[in-house]
Amino acid sequence: MKAPFGRAARLIVVLSIAVGALTFPAGDRSVAADGIPPLGIVIRGHGFGHGRGLSQYGALGWATKFNWTWQQILDFYYSGSGRTISTLGLVATDANMTPGGVMSVRLTVQDGRQTAAVSDNATLQWSGRAGTYGALIARPVARNTYDVFGSASASCGSTSGTPTGFTVLARAVAGPIDFVTVAGSDPAASAPGQLVGVCEPATSTYKARIRYYRGGVRATVDGSGYHRTVNLVTTESYVRGVVPRESPAGWGDAAGGLGMNALRAQAVAARSYALSEARYSYAKTCDTQDCQVYGGAALRTVGSTSALLLEDSRSDRAVAETANVIIRASDNNVVRTEFTSSNGGRTAGGMFPARADDGDIAADAALQNWSRMISAKSIQAKYPTIGVLMSVVTQHDGLGGDFGGYATQVVVTGTAGSVTRSAWNFRSDWDLDNSWYDTSPIAGVDPAAPPVGSILFIGDSVAESLVTEFDTAIRPAYPDTNYQACAGRGMVGAACLFDVSAPQVDLDGVGVASTAATTPAIAVVALGYNDDPASYNAEVQQMLAALTARAVQRIVFVNMSQRSTTRNYAMANAALAAAAANPAVTVLDWNAASAAPQQWRWFDNTSLCCWVHLSTSGQVEFAMFLRAQFDAMRAAGLLPTTASTAATLPGLPLRKGNTGDMVRTVQKAVNNALKLKGSKRLGVDGQFGSGTMRGVKAFQSGAALPATGVVDRATWDALGLGARSDLAVLRIGSTHPSVATVQRALAKVLRKRISATGRYTSSTASDVATYQRRAKLNPSGKIGQKTWVSLMAAYAAAS
Repeated sequence: MKAPFGRAARLIVVLSIAVGALTFPAGDRSVAADGIPPLGIVIRGHGFGHGRGLSQYGALGWATKFNWTWQQILDFYYSGSGRTISTLGLVATDANMTPGGVMSVRLTVQDGRQTAAVSDNATLQWSGRAGTYGALIARPVARNTYDVFGSASASCGSTSGTPTGFTVLARAVAGPIDFVTVAGSDPAASAPGQLVGVCEPATSTYKARIRYYRGGVRATVDGSGYHRTVNLVTTESYVRGVVPRESPAGWGDAAGGLGMNALRAQAVAARSYALSEARYSYAKTCDTQDCQVYGGAALRTVGSTSALLLEDSRSDRAVAETANVIIRASDNNVVRTEFTSSNGGRTAGGMFPARADDGDIAADAALQNWSRMISAKSIQAKYPTIGVLMSVVTQHDGLGGDFGGYATQVVVTGTAGSVTRSAWNFRSDWDLDNSWYDTSPIAGVDPAAPPVGSILFIGDSVAESLVTEFDTAIRPAYPDTNYQACAGRGMVGAACLFDVSAPQVDLDGVGVASTAATTPAIAVVALGYNDDPASYNAEVQQMLAALTARAVQRIVFVNMSQRSTTRNYAMANAALAAAAANPAVTVLDWNAASAAPQQWRWFDNTSLCCWVHLSTSGQVEFAMFLRAQFDAMRAAGLLPTTASTAATLPGLPLRKGNTGDMVRTVQKAVNNALKLKGSKRLGVDGQFGSGTMRGVKAFQSGAALPATGVVDRATWDALGLGARSDLAVLRIGSTHPSVATVQRALAKVLRKRISATGRYTSSTASDVATYQRRAKLNPSGKIGQKTWVSLMAAYAAAS
C-alpha cells in the first residue's frame, strides 16, 4: 500500500464503469455440496495496494503504451470534484506551503533509539558547540533532554547506551537536537560524502548500516515522550528520495524514454501527498509505506567503503522537471494524492472517480491478477466464534469490473454464528494484495462420493512448493495419499537436491515408484522439469515398467508447462501423450490449463529460473487444477478403490523393441491362444517386433482388451500367465526399462559404478548374483519376483 487507508476529504458520486473481463479458467469456482462444510476458500483478486488514485503501473502503461504526457496521466487519476486546474488541474506551490519549504520525516527504524549521526568528510555540526565532527550522538537521558557526544572519526558508536570512543560535548541539553553537515542542504551536494548519515542497527536481515540524508537530522520526542529521529529536508530533495523508491527509476528508459512521464506523474503525486500530510506534532510524514516510502540519498553497510546510491539521475530529472507542481483542491488546499502500485484494471473510487484503467491493464503487472488459498482450519482459528466454517460470502461495490467491483464486505458463517468484516479489514486479516477480490469455496468431502484407493504422488520442486495447498484442497478428499515431492527430483537419475527427512525418500521418481512400502491403487507422477526432453520417452517407459510391475491400476502423469525459457518441454509432453494410449494411463494437461497469456503470473522467474517454478498464485491454481482433475476422474470411475493384490512382476509392460525370455513367453502364449500355425505363427525369437505386436493386438481384440499391442498386466494375465510368476524373469538378453531400474538399484546398494543401459548383460548378471549372495538368496544372476522385491527394499533403505 502506497498511501494509508485514511479518511477521504469527502465522497463524490461516481458512475458505474464497466471494465474488460479479467477471467480465470472455467471450472475453478468450486461449489461445495449442499450442507457439506467447505475445506477452505480460494480468493482471487486484482491489483496491489488500495487502488485509490494513481496506479504506478497504470501510469507506466499510459506513458509507454498510449504515449500520454504526465499531465494527462495526473488528470486521468485525480481530476473532477472541483479540483482546480491550470491546463490540466495543476498549479505551483506557494512559498509558505510548508514552513521554510522544509519537510520533516519520521525515520521509523530509529524509533526509541538515540540519534547517532556520521559525516564521511567530517563536516558534521551541532548548533550547541562550534566546530565540525565525524560523528555526533544525542543520547536521551530524560524526556526531551539529551547528553551530546562527539568524535573526530566517522564512527557509528552505538544506537543505545553510553558510546565508547566519544567525547562528552554537553550534558542534560534540552531538545530538540539538530545535526547537519556543512553542505548537506545544498541540492548539488554529493552522496554520501557531503551528507549526514544516520546509523541503523543490525537486524536479522541486514548488518549495521548508515543511511545518508539531505538536510539534517533531529533528535526529538513525540507527545508521549517517546524518542524519535526526524530528517529535516527541503521538499524537492525529499521528493528525490521518494520517487525511485515508489516507481523504479528504470521506467524512465522504457519505450525510448516515454516512461519518464510515469516518473514525472509520480513526482507530482509524491510531492502533493507529502505536502497534504500532518501526521505528528514533531514530523509532517514518515518514511514507510504507511505514508510513502522514502529512502534518503544513499546507504552503506558499516565497514564497507562503497555505498549504494538510492537517488537516480532519471528520477532526479523527473523531480526537477515538475519542480513545485502539485494538485490543488477547489478550496485551495493541496490534494491528498493517494497512489497505489496496481489497481488491477479499475480504480477503487472514493475521493477520486472509479475508472476503468486501460493503462494498468496494458502495463501487465505481476499482481494485476492474484490468487490465495485459506484453509477452513485457519478461518476457524481467526474467527473462533463461528464454529465450523460453512460459507464465506463477499459483497461488492457494483461500480464495474470483475466480480461486480471492489469488495465491500465479507460475511463468514459457521455452525455457531457469523462474523462480518469490512472488505478492508478482511484484506488486513489475511494480508491480501488489494480489496478488489472475490471468494469461492473449496468443495468439501461429499460422503456419497465413490471411495478411492491409496495414491502415491511423486513430484519435484514444483509439487513440493504446493504442499500447503495440497493439504488444504486435496488431501482431505483423498486422504490415503503418500505425497513424495522434493527439489531436484527427476523421472530417472536425479534424486533430491537437498537432504530430506522421513517420510520423504531421497530417490528419483522410478526409485520412489519401485520402493514404496505398499502398492498404491493410483500413482500420480508430476516429473520432468529436471529431465532431458530428448531422453524423457525412455524414462517414461521406465516409470511405466516400475508401476506396472507393482500392478498399480491407474497411472496418472501431469504434463509440463511449456513456458520455460531454457528447455523445450514439447517433446517430453509428446512422450506423455503417447503413453496415454495405454488404457491404464491418464495424462493431466497442466500445460493447456496454464497457457493463457495472463497466466504468466502463475510462474516465478525470480527464485530459481526459467518460468518453471510457481508463484503463490500458481501454487493455488495448480492445486485447484489437480483437485478438479481428480474429482472428474473419480466421477468417471477412473480411480480404483483398492490396490491390486497381484504379485509384483518385473519386466512388464512389454512392447515393441523389448527382448528376452519374457518376450519368448509371450510369443509362445499368443501362438497357443490364437492357434497360429505355419507362416502365421509368431517367431519365438525373444524379439518384440512388428509381427509380435500385431499378434498381441489380435489377441487383445479377441479378449475384449484395448488393442494397444503392449503386453500390460491385464494382457499377461489373459494369456494365462498370471499364475506363472516364474516366467516373469529378467536375465541375460533382456532389454527392458526395468533392467535400467535394476542397474541403478545395484549401483546404489553395491556402491559401485554401474551404467543404467537397460540391457541385461553378463556383467549385470554378475552384479545381480553378488547382491543375491549378500542377501542370502539363490545367486542365479536373474531377477525374478523375490529378488526384485528384495532389491527394491534395499534400494529404498540405501536412500
